[in-house]
Amino acid sequence: MNDGHLVIGYHGCDVTTRDALVSGRTQPRGSKNRYDWLGPGFYMFEGDHDRAMSFAQRAYDEPDKLFTAVHIATPAVVGCVFCVQHCLDMTTRKARTEFMASYEFLLASGRELPANSPPSEEDPDGIRRPLDRAVISMVHEAREIGSLPPYQAVRGAFRQGPELVPASGFHRDSHVQIALRDFSCVLGWFVPPGANLLTAEEYRRAEATLTDFKAAHPKKRVRS
Repeated sequence: MNDGHLVIGYHGCDVTTRDALVSGRTQPRGSKNRYDWLGPGFYMFEGDHDRAMSFAQRAYDEPDKLFTAVHIATPAVVGCVFCVQHCLDMTTRKARTEFMASYEFLLASGRELPANSPPSEEDPDGIRRPLDRAVISMVHEAREIGSLPPYQAVRGAFRQGPELVPASGFHRDSHVQIALRDFSCVLGWFVPPGANLLTAEEYRRAEATLTDFKAAHPKKRVRS
């Protein structure tokens, strides 16, 4: 992603969140979960509607797992057009060098650091990465101390899911994810093609469905 270019991101969410963002009834809120591997921000899949929908569907299918801090009772996707001038793009050597410098600083500081979770039966992709989150947070802190322009977003490419063919470099759920930190970068929200905003009555029913879903599947405290 080049700074200053228009980007389209897709966010998997409940249909009520989709419509509230598109209609302006609500504003986006950054995620602050301890497992957010790109640090705090509003998470989107870059240019990949289908991956965002599969995420929302899985969060609905497995509500007791920590895919999201909020419930998804009716899986949907909201699109976002945004333009970032300063991005920590972890697909570049420059960003990875800055990441390593922050990690080495944390090690030298003597702070107790969390550990990223290795793949397990419960978490086969090893998506719980609090150490990555801590280092990226240090990157932001160092830029603030050094009076450097803050990063408005963090971008990373992740290999995830089963191999497409034996010994393949391609995996079913691989994706590019962006954690947007500065919402002034947002130019607009949209309902993806093939979907429509709910009517007022449909929205009320979706809210009721979400309320019932929350009661049936109470979330553990996962926000840091």
